[in-house]
Amino acid sequence: MNVSNFVGVITGVLFLLLAIGFSADNPAAFINLPGLLIVVGGTLTAILVSFPAKDAIAALRQARVVTEPLTLNLQEDVGKILYFSRLWFRNQFTQVDTELEKLDDPFMQRGLQMVRDKQPLEDVMALLNWKISQYRAKESGVISIFRSMATFAPAFGMVGSLVGLVNMLQQVEHGSLNAMTSDMAIALVTTFYGLLLANLVFKPIATKLEQRRNLKLVQLSMIAEGIALIHQNRTPSTIRDTLLSFMQGEYRDVDSSAAFQAVPAKLGA
Repeated sequence: MNVSNFVGVITGVLFLLLAIGFSADNPAAFINLPGLLIVVGGTLTAILVSFPAKDAIAALRQARVVTEPLTLNLQEDVGKILYFSRLWFRNQFTQVDTELEKLDDPFMQRGLQMVRDKQPLEDVMALLNWKISQYRAKESGVISIFRSMATFAPAFGMVGSLVGLVNMLQQVEHGSLNAMTSDMAIALVTTFYGLLLANLVFKPIATKLEQRRNLKLVQLSMIAEGIALIHQNRTPSTIRDTLLSFMQGEYRDVDSSAAFQAVPAKLGA
């Protein structure tokens, strides 16, 4: 897990627990299993009704993104593209065929293979752009599921509140104070659970997924641009300067000379 994320999560949870502990006479009152079941069960049911079960389950598995660092080794991708550009510029096509078989990136491998097969640039870019669009649509679908969960959770928190209030009103005529207290707890705690899950679980996961998608799109766009430049027989130095322009923000510290000289371990062996 990313250190900054870990520290942020731990700090946030501690502040939340301290706030509850100091503001409540009985912190255990915030633990209510029926209220939690209403919110979680209702949210999952709404998701399964709104989306295909296969897509919903696949999206839930993506929740592990919160424990993964959002980094991409763009320098390695630049090294691969530049390595193939040098081989292509020197007309070492036999070596190109050999190295293509070693690539473990299907997107890059497919694009470079089309260049090697001398297919028109329009066809190469059409395929690569289609794959990029396919990835964007897939990730956007996962993000929309978590955004929907962030909407459903508070709504079912309100449902739990209504259930608790209805039950409490039924207990008024019986004069059972203990039952009324229990129903009132469900009414209030379910709203608390809904807001908590929406703002501390579902929305942060959706945000992390968006960040991961945007980083991946930068990577795929950079690779596609590099493949297009190879197809156009641009010099390796021109390709290097163009690809390194994609490295913005956290990638500004990349050593361009190192990226230009680097040959991935699996290539050139």
